[in-house]
Amino acid sequence: MSTALQIGDLAPPRAQPAHDASLWERVDALLERAPRDSDLRFHGLEQLALRRRRLTGGNRDESRAAERTAVAASLIAPLVLQRVLAAVDEPVVLMKGPEVAQWWQNPLTRTFRDLDVLVEESDATWRTLREAGFEPTGDPELYLGIHHLRPLVWPGLPLVVEVHHQPKWIEGATPPTAELLRTAVPSATGIPGLLALDPARHAVALAVHAWAHVPLGRLGRLVDVAALSQGADRDELARIARSWGVERLWRTTQTTIDSLFGDRRRPLIGHVWARHLWGVRERTVLERHLERWLGPFSALPPAQAAATTRRHLAHQLALVEGETRLQMIRRSTRAAADAFKRLSDHDESSAAKQTEEGE
Repeated sequence: MSTALQIGDLAPPRAQPAHDASLWERVDALLERAPRDSDLRFHGLEQLALRRRRLTGGNRDESRAAERTAVAASLIAPLVLQRVLAAVDEPVVLMKGPEVAQWWQNPLTRTFRDLDVLVEESDATWRTLREAGFEPTGDPELYLGIHHLRPLVWPGLPLVVEVHHQPKWIEGATPPTAELLRTAVPSATGIPGLLALDPARHAVALAVHAWAHVPLGRLGRLVDVAALSQGADRDELARIARSWGVERLWRTTQTTIDSLFGDRRRPLIGHVWARHLWGVRERTVLERHLERWLGPFSALPPAQAAATTRRHLAHQLALVEGETRLQMIRRSTRAAADAFKRLSDHDESSAAKQTEEGE
């Protein structure tokens, strides 16, 4: 492969889903708002921004290395997935990553680092893949009691496979795993025998997945949801969310998407705890606290949201293991002083301060 290979130089594996040009025009316009390149990386939009700069006369050398990495991942992913399919007899359903990338205007601008597959019998599938030559990676303690098993890697191919027994989901709601498996469709990647989530269900599942990580945390995850929603019936999306018990979460996500990528006015949350999305930057320390205090009320029934907020407050006021009350007060004081700093800037200055104080 030539080292000069650029995003857009490779043909996609099959005919792509229809794309709404207006969505990508709005995404492009948002990219211009980012104060720093690090903000674009934070939001998962760096590849999209690099391609845009190259197409508008920017520095080609700046984007070449990153684009080669994206091209390599797009070539390696089918090889790894084909090895999974060759080893496993049961249906394998691809989520996120390269599947969602097919719904982006240019699949190579949607980066990914792992391959998430949903199966009915995760333990058996994991053992089968081990017997076929896949090797476990990562600290096993990190994967106890979560939605997927310890990642696996095929020797020499640097993309890990995460075998899921359910999608990542918000606390208090039951993931519709059986429904997702039952309604799976052929993957948009074009890999023979590979299935994927039905696009409408995939969109709602990704909204819940993103919220379970950090509510309205990163623009790239909202772009994923918006891309998968292209051409979908909005009433059907709402029906799916309602049947899964995540109607309020979906409504908030849809409203945010309509404002960011459409003509809807910015909602109240966009002026309070999700302002960073419209500014295309990291959250500040204050916005993180507001998200933890107020975010649950945009996704959960009032009583459940109040209980979640109380737990967050109790956690924030609790002592970290080995921490004294004085150290906790100092930590809280630093956070208050850095209220309007980016989280990464606060973490860096806080670590430096702790080193100075010998904490």
